[in-house]
Amino acid sequence: TACPEYLGGYQEFRSKYITPILQAASDEIDGVRDRVGRELRIQVGAIMLRRIKEDNLDGLPEKFMYVGVDDTDWEYLPELGRTMVDYQLKVYNGAIESISDSEPNHVLGTLQRLRSSSLHPRLVDGGSLNCPKSDRELNEVLFESEKIKSLLELLNIIKSRQEKCIIFAVNKRLQTFLSMALGRKYGLGPLSIINGDAKAVSKKASTPTRKSMIADFEAKEGFNIIVMSPVAAGVGLTVVGANNVVHFERHWNPAKEAQATDRVYRIGQTKDVNIYIPVLLHPEMESFDVNLHKLLSKKTQLKDSVVTPEEVVPMPEGITGSKGFNDDQIISSEDLKKLSWQQFEALTVEVMSKELNADSAWLASNGADKGSDGVLLVNNKLVLIQNKHTIRGAFDGYKA
Repeated sequence: TACPEYLGGYQEFRSKYITPILQAASDEIDGVRDRVGRELRIQVGAIMLRRIKEDNLDGLPEKFMYVGVDDTDWEYLPELGRTMVDYQLKVYNGAIESISDSEPNHVLGTLQRLRSSSLHPRLVDGGSLNCPKSDRELNEVLFESEKIKSLLELLNIIKSRQEKCIIFAVNKRLQTFLSMALGRKYGLGPLSIINGDAKAVSKKASTPTRKSMIADFEAKEGFNIIVMSPVAAGVGLTVVGANNVVHFERHWNPAKEAQATDRVYRIGQTKDVNIYIPVLLHPEMESFDVNLHKLLSKKTQLKDSVVTPEEVVPMPEGITGSKGFNDDQIISSEDLKKLSWQQFEALTVEVMSKELNADSAWLASNGADKGSDGVLLVNNKLVLIQNKHTIRGAFDGYKA
């Protein structure tokens, strides 16, 4: 309604943006969807703007993101990756082996068992996960999960810095266990849990509310821990007293995870914020955690390809003109970072044309150009130019 027919009629839109995805082969669909999404985003251009907090709020501290698997978008922290062994490995492998004998509709149940056993093997199939009375028995239960071992190692580091930490988990039995077990281990008493059962308001002063639990958590000097559900903590909560976030059990929706992270990364935060993703590894195959991390990363990349590019550069006149660069301007390496991939291709053709003293030069049209981004005619010979452009610091594997 803002710009009628700006993207053409429905048939034109369907053939350009929908049909290529529907017709793509299974091993090409991610790449096609990403390409089509970026083409649509660039076509819409400055008509669709989105304010990014990091770009628009002054005074926000740095945000560092760590994960337990080697990844291009997150910083790899070896302490966050541990390989399952013994009881945990046996339960995990048992879930995999059971699927071969199961009906197809049992696949979702198997996925849930893999997810649960990755957190703690006693969570599988309604097993008992309680907090023993003796410290020795408590350590035995904690150490049955390599992922919890990784969490303890991380909490020791955070405690040494005398900082506060939020642990996000979805499973309510796990939330209760972490509250009791970690509270005992670190001498903090039962940790507060903010989930769907936590009251927003209460008529009784003795009944804790979300607000009072956060106030008590932040009021304690030095190291402290609070357990939250990423769903319950999605909106309306501010916990700038903490600057460490552990996504121990991840939500399927990366947007929910980002909203949960933003409980600490907002106005009022004075310390650098650390986001940690512990990952449980399998000794022989790609684990559930690794697969989930890849899935959530792909979802985030897809969202970025359509909704949130690195920078909106509205330049309808192209790379030169009143809103772009001047003809006599020297383009620096810093300017390169601001170019869209289309502008980068145009600049490459321009530079190579001058370098080779070309008689003619053409820039390929957007879309499926079969590999050639630019064509030069030099002394009656054709020179084909293929560009590779990235805004994330690394090319995408074999596609490069």
